[in-house]
Amino acid sequence: MSDIVIEEEMVPTGEDGISIFLRNKRRASAPVGQAAKTLLFIHGATYPSSITFDFEADGYSWMDTLAEAGFDCWLMDIRGYGKSDRPKEMSEPAEANGPIVHTKVAVQDLSRMVDHILKKRALEKLQLIGYSWGTLISGAYTAQNPEKVERLVLYGTSMLNSRSSLIGSEKPKTAYRMVDADAVKARWEHGMSEEEIANVIHPDWQRDWLNAAIGSDPESSKHNPPRLRAPTGVVDDKVSRWSQGITEYDPADIRVPTLIIVGEKDIETTAKGALEVYHQITNAPHKRITILGHLTHSALLERRRDQLFRGVQSFLEEKFS
Repeated sequence: MSDIVIEEEMVPTGEDGISIFLRNKRRASAPVGQAAKTLLFIHGATYPSSITFDFEADGYSWMDTLAEAGFDCWLMDIRGYGKSDRPKEMSEPAEANGPIVHTKVAVQDLSRMVDHILKKRALEKLQLIGYSWGTLISGAYTAQNPEKVERLVLYGTSMLNSRSSLIGSEKPKTAYRMVDADAVKARWEHGMSEEEIANVIHPDWQRDWLNAAIGSDPESSKHNPPRLRAPTGVVDDKVSRWSQGITEYDPADIRVPTLIIVGEKDIETTAKGALEVYHQITNAPHKRITILGHLTHSALLERRRDQLFRGVQSFLEEKFS
């Protein structure tokens, strides 16, 4: 990994002084400017891309794996998350404002970052990998902009008509929610026996990632125990829109090769729910669904994470006839 180049930048949105964090990893020897080798990761509802896709366990991250394979890899933190700027409401008490950073705002952030990367690399298209909430963000973007997406990966995809959720089922009244490591751990292990937890989760990786995830909020240490702030727009969307049958996008509008990949033990975005989305993607020239054994919603951080990494890489590299 000695020839891996890492570049980071803050990209202005032109809105209220908000800039979005981008990280790029690639091999110095790898050519750039190829749509089939350029990809962007989009994170979920609670943790940023910078600590999700690029968290090193046993010496490497998912981003490292694809960069080593010759991909020009990018990740972004949506506003309010990780290294990106936070809306002014997050500097005020949570109860002072209603929910912020809804899915439509996240799609706008993604749109700006795609355009920035395409311009920088002189490309017309790139590949998108969305995780959890990121599957709705990237799915909606792809449905609206198929000409800018080479291939789409939906990892841990949400059911469009979302039901119960471990991030909340009540309409939020605050701008953000507070999350500590114990709550994250409980959510991760929910529904598993001690034997299953030991089989699925590496305790050292889990401990280190929990500390890094909570620490991704620069104000986390102000609390005891440390806690991160997560915008509540996604929860509001789930309760007020998706659960009422108002979908974020029509899967039939996705017209690019698409992979849906989900953990067998994922109880947040289940294999059954992923299959529902798969069947609604009726106009993609190629589509695939893969269910990974002995992995949960947090598969990219678990003992068998290489199943996820290899499955996605194989899809991205496959030559379709």
